[in-house]
Amino acid sequence: MDSYSFCPICASNNSKKLWSASCSEQASHFLSPLQDRKKYEILKEHITYLQKSPYISIKKCLDCDFIYSFPYCAGDKKFYDLIFSKTNKYPQERWEFEKSIEIIRKSRYENPKILEIGSGDGAFLKKLIHNNLTLKSCITSIEYSEYGKAKIKSLGINCLSIDIKENKDKLPYKKYDFVCLFQVLEHLDSVNELISIFKSLLSNKGEILIAVPNEKIIDFNESNWALLDMPPNHIGRWSKYSFEKLCEFNKLNLIKNDIESFSLLKFLLMFFSYRFLRKSQDNSSIAALIKYRINKNLVWILTRLFIIADFLLSPTIVLKIFVFGKSLGGESQLSRISIKN
Repeated sequence: MDSYSFCPICASNNSKKLWSASCSEQASHFLSPLQDRKKYEILKEHITYLQKSPYISIKKCLDCDFIYSFPYCAGDKKFYDLIFSKTNKYPQERWEFEKSIEIIRKSRYENPKILEIGSGDGAFLKKLIHNNLTLKSCITSIEYSEYGKAKIKSLGINCLSIDIKENKDKLPYKKYDFVCLFQVLEHLDSVNELISIFKSLLSNKGEILIAVPNEKIIDFNESNWALLDMPPNHIGRWSKYSFEKLCEFNKLNLIKNDIESFSLLKFLLMFFSYRFLRKSQDNSSIAALIKYRINKNLVWILTRLFIIADFLLSPTIVLKIFVFGKSLGGESQLSRISIKN
């Protein structure tokens, strides 16, 4: 038991530490010093500045099941500018997009007002338009990246770069029928404050649609030497029970929590690719040699040969995936939340 921190969701101090990492380890997770030593040092210093600590701990609340970083500190614009390119590619197809489209379609709203927080390059918004689910004028997007904003505005959609905690009054509508966050909540701190704001923005029968990574997949990855879920990128990890407690605390109703279906091929490709990436974080490893020191023309083929070899040399892990994979589910989970009647 660890009594030095309080859960950001339920304020309990009943927690256990899962693992910890130094700021050097955090920085090398996102950017190898072999790739760009100067940028790596800047990133390491900035992570230390954000966290006000030379290391991070990952803790699990034993009362509400929420897994969180301590210090509980989100990455800022400078952090993301350092780890991502200005034209970072966003996934255009996601399971939660299709699920949410179906939910909105079945709601039978006529031109529902929809707010999306963290829209990327507008992939979900394009689907709303393509499916004729609402008018462009009824959609509001909040996005910070210059690349994303330009893409969204080119669709004819109102895109704002505001801190919703301080500038809620700048939204074009006082109430929305759907507030959507897809792969965003795990990046944010002040979660209860944000959920309270989203609640205040909901129409009478409105819903908050929140997609986050499936915590069972993350746990399996971390337990089997694949990528860690590293702060300050992801600082919160959610289960159905932690969403239930979040809703209970904020007097909301969890309508449903769905988990994406398991795909064996997709999971194997993801898992062994993540194993390669984690091994490449060791600067003296063969994986690091392939990723950062070999002629670029050979990287693609050598990376795949490494992944195939790792697969063939890991029969115990492969057996676990075949036996227990279906019970893990897919990469994402989607929670539907409404105001309690």
